[in-house]
Amino acid sequence: MIFEAEWVLPITSPPLAQGAVRVVDGRIDDVGPATELRERHPDETVTNFHHAILLPGFVNAHTHLEYSVFRGFLDNLAFPEWMLAFIGARRRLNTDDYTASAMLGAMECVGSGITTVGDTMSHGQATLEATKTFGLRACAFAEVFGVDDANIPSVLRNLDQRMERFRSIAGPLTRLGVSPHAPYTVSGALYRALMAYSMGAGVKMATHVAESKAEATFVRNGAGVLAHDFRELVGWDEVPWMPTGTSPVKYLEQWGALNSNLLAVHCVQVSPADIEVLKRNDVTVAHCPKSNAKLACGIAPVADLLAAGLRVGIGSDSLASNNLLDMFGEMRVAILLHRASQQDTERLQADQVLRMATLGGAQVLGLDDLVGSLDKGKRADLIAVDMEYSHFAPIDDPVSALVYGANQEDVFFSMIDGNIVYSRKKFADVDVGEITERAMAARARLR
Repeated sequence: MIFEAEWVLPITSPPLAQGAVRVVDGRIDDVGPATELRERHPDETVTNFHHAILLPGFVNAHTHLEYSVFRGFLDNLAFPEWMLAFIGARRRLNTDDYTASAMLGAMECVGSGITTVGDTMSHGQATLEATKTFGLRACAFAEVFGVDDANIPSVLRNLDQRMERFRSIAGPLTRLGVSPHAPYTVSGALYRALMAYSMGAGVKMATHVAESKAEATFVRNGAGVLAHDFRELVGWDEVPWMPTGTSPVKYLEQWGALNSNLLAVHCVQVSPADIEVLKRNDVTVAHCPKSNAKLACGIAPVADLLAAGLRVGIGSDSLASNNLLDMFGEMRVAILLHRASQQDTERLQADQVLRMATLGGAQVLGLDDLVGSLDKGKRADLIAVDMEYSHFAPIDDPVSALVYGANQEDVFFSMIDGNIVYSRKKFADVDVGEITERAMAARARLR
């Protein structure tokens, strides 16, 4: 099967005008000018998308699909207050609600061109069922909490049981991982134990780190909302915490939690010295520009992270802190916030943020041998973006057009692992109305 479009963006090579991609048995078999592919494969079925851009599916490096029904629920709170309100609200939902919520999020991903997610799971079953239903590729991280070191053996036993159960539920395109939540909810000793666990099990580890000033204040000084209101709310007020006098990044390094197996999510409150620590330990980073901005956490120094040679992907975070699962918006906000805050147009370019949203995301999830670019031999995760609309005219540079002008509604075709999961605005074998109705019922319980 050959797919043709006015533009093909391989990511690892320059854009192809009037390009084409050949897909055979779920993998990319050939990429090049459309006329040449037709000549090389004269008997192949051809689909011509005409005035469209064909590119690899987006890799959303950090999500929480099970929180999708929280969209717009906590819109006007800064991070510390948001966290307190969110903890209380999430207790109102049951397992069925979280499954309905994850289904809604997975549906939005597929319809907006996201073909791979790095999802952090609290409940687990919800995300695994949703990604399997929609055929999404996923690296699904089992979230872990714990501040009392006396409980570490039981925490690890519980994790083992959860991972075994998750393996029985996960679809064929899902890889499991482990996610200690954050430095204010996981002790240093547990971080070290979880890194050892993940390395022994051969799975990726991800963690939220350096997301907010509140986190940095807690780790360094043992003070602030996270030291008092938060710990009292979750029942940890009697568990001692010793201020570290250092940054969250350096704290994790002290406990042996930084290496190439770690995906560091956020990295907003990082200094040049922290970036050097991340680089020295070959840590990968998920940049979540819209969530960080909405919760008033700040702007991650993404250009500095890239300049240091770190591998960086883009994530949306959850719909509890971001109203859209839209990678076009994430790319656009990432580059515009950088340029506005730094008054610099040179250090972060459109092709860099597109790469972060595709191949960069695949790299940080350890999936770049499979997806993230249109290279021969990789799995066929493709999307097509409609350029018929006026906001695309005229086009000289398709990468610039995507980053600065496109949105999730422009996606009309998504293929994952060679299977067409979304075409002409329709999902394959999915009852959109039922999923939406179940999600709305779950949302009603939050009011």
